Amino acid sequence: MKTINFAIDLGTTNSLIAKYDDGNIKIYNNPLGLKQTLPSCIAFRGNRTVIGDKALDYLEKDAENICMLFKRKMGTQDTYFVPSIDKEMSPIELSSLILKELKNFVNDEESLGSVVITIPASFDTIQSNATKKAGYMAGFKEVVLLQEPIAACLAFANTSHIEVDEKQNWIVYDFGGGTFDVALVEVNDRELKVTDNLGDNYLGGADFDNLIVEHLIVPFIEEKLKLTNLWKDLKSKESQFKGLYFELLKIAEEAKKELSHYEETEIELDIDINNTNFYEQFSIKREQFEGLISPKVEQTIVFIQDVIKNNQLLNSQIDRVILIGGSTYVPLIKKRIAEAIGVEVNSSIDPTSAVVHGAAYYAGSKPASILNEVDGKEEKEDSGKELLDVKLFYEQNTRDLEELLSGKINSKAVNSFRIMRKDGGYDSGVKTLEDRGFSEFVPLLEGRLNQFKIQLLNEALDVVKTLDSVSINQGSYNVQGQPLPNDICMEVDDLDASATRLEKVFAKGSILPLKKKIYKTASKTILQQSKSNLIINIIEGKSKGLPSSGLSIGYIELSGKDLNEDLIKGTDIEIEIEVTESRDLKINIFLQSCDQEFKNVFSESERAISISKINMEINTVLGDVEDLIKSNNSEENFEYSQQLETIRVGLIETQIAASLIDNNDVSDAKFQLDDKKRKLIQDFDDLTRNKVIAREIEEYSDTKLSLEYHLNKEENERFQDKYKRIIKNEREVVNSGNKYLIRSKIKELDELYDSIIQSSDENFISYFLNLKFCENFSNQRKADRLFKQGDQAMEKQDYKSLRYIVYGLSALLPDNEKEKQKNFKDDSRTGLS
Repeated sequence: MKTINFAIDLGTTNSLIAKYDDGNIKIYNNPLGLKQTLPSCIAFRGNRTVIGDKALDYLEKDAENICMLFKRKMGTQDTYFVPSIDKEMSPIELSSLILKELKNFVNDEESLGSVVITIPASFDTIQSNATKKAGYMAGFKEVVLLQEPIAACLAFANTSHIEVDEKQNWIVYDFGGGTFDVALVEVNDRELKVTDNLGDNYLGGADFDNLIVEHLIVPFIEEKLKLTNLWKDLKSKESQFKGLYFELLKIAEEAKKELSHYEETEIELDIDINNTNFYEQFSIKREQFEGLISPKVEQTIVFIQDVIKNNQLLNSQIDRVILIGGSTYVPLIKKRIAEAIGVEVNSSIDPTSAVVHGAAYYAGSKPASILNEVDGKEEKEDSGKELLDVKLFYEQNTRDLEELLSGKINSKAVNSFRIMRKDGGYDSGVKTLEDRGFSEFVPLLEGRLNQFKIQLLNEALDVVKTLDSVSINQGSYNVQGQPLPNDICMEVDDLDASATRLEKVFAKGSILPLKKKIYKTASKTILQQSKSNLIINIIEGKSKGLPSSGLSIGYIELSGKDLNEDLIKGTDIEIEIEVTESRDLKINIFLQSCDQEFKNVFSESERAISISKINMEINTVLGDVEDLIKSNNSEENFEYSQQLETIRVGLIETQIAASLIDNNDVSDAKFQLDDKKRKLIQDFDDLTRNKVIAREIEEYSDTKLSLEYHLNKEENERFQDKYKRIIKNEREVVNSGNKYLIRSKIKELDELYDSIIQSSDENFISYFLNLKFCENFSNQRKADRLFKQGDQAMEKQDYKSLRYIVYGLSALLPDNEKEKQKNFKDDSRTGLS
């Protein structure tokens, strides 16, 4: 079984490539500079493209033709205009050039058809798809994505030789050049499992560089040259200072590195500005630098505290913090982590190469799904013989001293098998196949790469085929799959609210790949050839949030013109949703009543972000926030009002910051603001949802209390079993924080209540008396007449007549009338319920 073996850390500022080779990891050096890292920087020099360190050298000479930091724009429609080639380059195209250059580092004869590429754990589906697309554009035929914290853990666990006898909790703190992730990892004596993660795709060392430029370098230049608005002009695609922004970022990065080792550094500016050479020097102290970056560092500390708190852990239950990413060289980071959570901070592995090191371990255990060129030739030469399809199953890396080796064989020509360890220390002998397969525990040499040869034999014990590529590395950790970084949800109708809501399909943390069948009913009738639509919208984001706060990753719209038959309201719709390990989304829809199937595979790699869109979405929420503040102030609910005020101020600040940015801004500012906007909207949703849920829980308790009053009557004892089934999981439902679950439980109790009431005419007495407290019937004269008839029926103890009088009064209730009218109105939006 051929494994992928090759891995790439595609970084914001630096990238690396490594190979798993017989239990060892080889990180390739750049043939030109003999460095392991390749700066993720590209220079365009007419018909010549320069990548890496040489490209950085051109920053001083030709900065406007340099592209860098493009990983932060993966998954967006932003492009980089390159005057030298008169062309817009996308982040995907630029990333593919980095990947191609890394392929040139490998001088082995082996073909690179498959590769593992690492991504931040908080990358959404669109960013992940963009990374895969860059891999395919670079010429790889198979691209498998791996989350960076998993890779880092594999590197640490497999190189530090630590012994874990009982379960431990590790925190991986990944602060790279462009992104930040914190992951909670559960480790035992056999494997690693990422249980939770949080992160920010627009928080990294590049932000430290930006702060130095904005608050130290730019004010210095403005003062010396008597300039204004230099910071804004620097970042504009159409500015007279084209390329100077990236040149100053490079100078700031060097200063940052110096200040990670020394208390003070000298910034030397030798730049062309306004057609004149500007040469000046000034000093920066570490204290100044730390004052600038402190708010960003504190953001990362909050992420650590949140991931610990969200998993009901104490700081004392975290066994170690593993630092990876170049930004962790900054002394303030180690200091703040130690102060905030008091846990051992481990930087024993090289933070710049840990990710590719661990990814290579993963690549060495991941079967390749394609044949390389050599394999293809061998298969072709052997095409005259019967092609044996053999599938092997075993762990490439294990902590156990024996491993289960299993195989399935499709040929009747094979009757038996024999497994031998290549050092001669183990031989299974010839054994007969069972059900066209075999399973055998093979002993392993401790701390070594164990290689095995498997012979497949016919009835005459002649060797039909030999498999000699089975390698098991004893003493290495394996990983229990990759977790889903966000909930995957489906948008469905909430007919009670004339809106839509999210219904969770896969929960955050579920191990990829995932597949699920969902059965829904049509919430409206769609006539053949009509313009009515059935919408399947799959959203990535918090399942408890508003649909607008998530990210649409798969959208299918079916109209009446797509149907062979009418889709009748209430008929079944079968939806199969699959998410692959590399985050491809597959949707399959089956309409039973029409006997039709629709399917699609989604791998969206771009999304548009505009300043006007950010402002529009803020305005939509801002009005609701301000209305709630007013109503809570009038009710003297000042504490709740203050929480809303904090969100309002955050939204306004975001809107002001967005209004100061041009759409042609080349920095990451609008992406950071879009991220901030989404989080503020989620905060608002969380805050208001808590009040709604409190009301729903209160209504649930009242409904339950009223129902129990009737259940305690002897004649209603037969309803007890059904009642117990309804409330069986009430703790789980009430604590879920999901208003739709609680509402559905209230509905079940209401239906049981109605059944009890209608089971006996006498039960309508209390119902009738309660109706007397109601006011504003739709037809008051008719209501008065029914009340008079009801009083007469009570006197005569004619409870059968009383039942129909109650029905008549209920129909006159305004809310009931509205509900009645609503049944005839099409409030469905998606067509799913």
